[in-house]
Amino acid sequence: MFARKFSIPRKEFTPIKKEGKLVQNNSFGALIRKREMLGNPRFSVVISNKVMKLSTHRNRIRRSFRDTLRRNWKKVDDGLDMIFLVKPGIEKLPVSEIMKEIEVFIDEKAYQKTSTKS
Repeated sequence: MFARKFSIPRKEFTPIKKEGKLVQNNSFGALIRKREMLGNPRFSVVISNKVMKLSTHRNRIRRSFRDTLRRNWKKVDDGLDMIFLVKPGIEKLPVSEIMKEIEVFIDEKAYQKTSTKS
């Protein structure tokens, strides 16, 4: 299970959307922002109804994201907030491939480009 300390509260989405950097991938984008106060990295997954109509499909994708992030959160820098924005077409991919894409995204440290303060 994904611990609450790794989740971003809904009220903090707006500053991340305004100040965060967007990093794109084939299946998802990620808004990334460095927090003032260091602590555990925090994550959220956003899947629009326009992307997937059925809630069961959205929840399956969301569970795969959370499971992968739960296993790989130590690779992410402390104090980072990441909102994953799922793109259309991801529902056609098997869960194992989605999980692999997330791991590659974290391993390549694509988010480190945005973690410096400007």
